Amino acid sequence: MEKSSLKPGHLRRIKSLALLNDEQLAAILDYVDVVNCAQATTLFQEGQPGDSMFLILEGQMRVFTTPRSGPPLLLRMLEAGDAFGEVALLNHVARTASVEATQNSVLIKITSSALQRLLTEQPALAAQFLYHVARAVGRQLSDLTAKLRARREQDDVLSLLH
Repeated sequence: MEKSSLKPGHLRRIKSLALLNDEQLAAILDYVDVVNCAQATTLFQEGQPGDSMFLILEGQMRVFTTPRSGPPLLLRMLEAGDAFGEVALLNHVARTASVEATQNSVLIKITSSALQRLLTEQPALAAQFLYHVARAVGRQLSDLTAKLRARREQDDVLSLLH
């Protein structure tokens, strides 16, 4: 898909943008790029510098990490409507995981420089966007905390059995 064919209705498929009105979605189009990612293409690898986030318009992405020994560890599967790369967008840090397309995918990319422009030119819209990014990061942190807690409890039970 080309950016020129992207319409506000396309962006409504993205969970974090779904509550924006058509005028706001049209404005967001000025700050994003379209990335077409073929199946089995690695978008970026763990450890690479990052300064952008991605919103999945179509397709499916696999987020994984590669331990020093053993096979890659699947962290999560992402579908159309999901987003990833929020931490890199906000903090300009190295990617904490690798991301690969498991299907032909169409992604919307927003860079930190585009976010800075949005903050300057349309602060109210930027505030709404960042609110949704913060909520998504909060949900991910809660999910991770629950998984770690469950893992610790499982380890405690297993230690009792030995």
